[in-house]
Amino acid sequence: MGLESVIEANTFDNRFAADNKLYVVFAMHAVQNGFQTEQQGRPIFDDVPHVRIHVPGDKTSVIERPVIEEDKMRFPVQWAKFQSNMSQAPEGTPLEQWPLLTIGQVYEFKALNVFTVEQLAGMADTQAQRFMGGHELRRKAIAFLAVSKNTAEAQRLATANAELEQRLGAKDEIIADLSKRLEALEAKQKK
Repeated sequence: MGLESVIEANTFDNRFAADNKLYVVFAMHAVQNGFQTEQQGRPIFDDVPHVRIHVPGDKTSVIERPVIEEDKMRFPVQWAKFQSNMSQAPEGTPLEQWPLLTIGQVYEFKALNVFTVEQLAGMADTQAQRFMGGHELRRKAIAFLAVSKNTAEAQRLATANAELEQRLGAKDEIIADLSKRLEALEAKQKK
């Protein structure tokens, strides 16, 4: 890989570093084929993949257009799900599962394309100020995710500790059994 390729890849990565905060959906749209319509004398449509890019919390910041190759590289997870006919819902903790929000707040956030706690935590100040208590909710979302991460690590360590204790307990039983056998052999040899 030449220097130009590395620079281009880094520029691409830096330019789209915040893409993980976006809500992106790929879909097929019927687009009229002007040439075929004219040739056949009736409306002819082609299925064309389109991308819809939402900035969570900003209802006016939506881009919808035909897919270009760059979109496939920028949003590979969503593109793969689209190609596999899978749901393209954003990954993370759904707002409905976060007990801090009321039902009304969940609907309000969803109306502005915020579907997960992760998206709420990643909202910019300008989007957070659109909601009553938005900055505070964003702060709580960030704290919730940090605590969840720490809890997951603690659970992983507790599981590993339990497995280790189980192994040590099994070794203690084996050692006790071997000790009894050794004592029995020694007693047999003395006779």
